[in-house]
Amino acid sequence: MKKFIVHFLMVAVLCGMAGCVSTPARRIEKEPGVFASFPPEIQARVQKGEVDIGFTRDMVRLAVGRPDRVHARTTETGQVEIWIYMGSRYISRYEPMDSGYWYRDRAGRMRRAYDTVWVDRGYSEEFPTLRLEFLDNKVKVIERLKR
Repeated sequence: MKKFIVHFLMVAVLCGMAGCVSTPARRIEKEPGVFASFPPEIQARVQKGEVDIGFTRDMVRLAVGRPDRVHARTTETGQVEIWIYMGSRYISRYEPMDSGYWYRDRAGRMRRAYDTVWVDRGYSEEFPTLRLEFLDNKVKVIERLKR
């Protein structure tokens, strides 16, 4: 019975998380009028989640979603807006750590002992996966992470 409950909860959590995932189809569904205003070849690329030079902010937003970070840069040619999409990964690092604990000896006295244990000192690291530069509401520069 306990195993069934654990499996049920795992499925429920995964289904809930799947409902939060933003896909091009869901974004298009929320803004059908904006999507309908795009030419057919752009619509096909947006549905695939692709971006290209010359795309507007609306096209990019429907294709890949809202950016994780937005920067602004002023140049002699004008104001450049930079959209950055981030990825993350967990890095696991096991390190030895000295740890103390209390125990009762055979005579019933409390004693302190020390031992080395291995601890996961992992952390999450963010990194940019996609960087877009807009000038006059058009994508002028695309940078993608190559692994």
